[in-house]
Amino acid sequence: MTVSDAEIYKSLQMNQGMADASEFRTGGVKILFLGNSITIHPVMPEIGWNHEWGMAADTAEQDYVHLVSRGIERATGRPADVRIRNLASFERGFRDYDFMKNRDLIDFQAEYLVVALGENVAALQTAEERLEFRNAFRKLLECFLSGKRKPHTVVRGVFWPNVWKDEILSWVSANLDLTFVKADIAGDKNMLALGKFEHEGVQNHPGNRGMAEIASRILAGFFPFSAA
Repeated sequence: MTVSDAEIYKSLQMNQGMADASEFRTGGVKILFLGNSITIHPVMPEIGWNHEWGMAADTAEQDYVHLVSRGIERATGRPADVRIRNLASFERGFRDYDFMKNRDLIDFQAEYLVVALGENVAALQTAEERLEFRNAFRKLLECFLSGKRKPHTVVRGVFWPNVWKDEILSWVSANLDLTFVKADIAGDKNMLALGKFEHEGVQNHPGNRGMAEIASRILAGFFPFSAA
């Protein structure tokens, strides 16, 4: 039986509905975040999650999406026009995923793209299965790289340490000439939201310190010679 890291960390019941959020600012620097519950999760009272931002930050402003957006604003001197989408459906169904369901985000033509996926992918056992995921992940990225202007892109490695997933994400990133940053920091309990929620799965998500560390690594990927 194959399981995902989300199941191992008691987070299997999350990401059941796609969360989609936007911050519309005409003329702003266009930023797109593709991720899972760590990126954005809708309200789910049955697990004690009553917010709609990156699980499990204390406030929206403390999740990595908002921290990265503010960092890009500082670096560019422009307000952020942000799109955020939970693509756990891709992680769990990459073999028959309808890539064009994200046509609106493709047409958005982001200038900065953050891709933070992988935690919900099952524990693929064979080389053939992993190749399927690698090809699907590449196809997903290519959907957002095919416009007139290639976005500055950072692919974030998985939060819960997993060597083969990071190897695939890193390989695809290098093959497409994109920046990959490791984020396998969940082994440090200080990075988790332990004690803040009753549900073990929510607690295993990044707390404020974890979110800040993820944001710092992503911003360093975008601006390696800057203190963004």
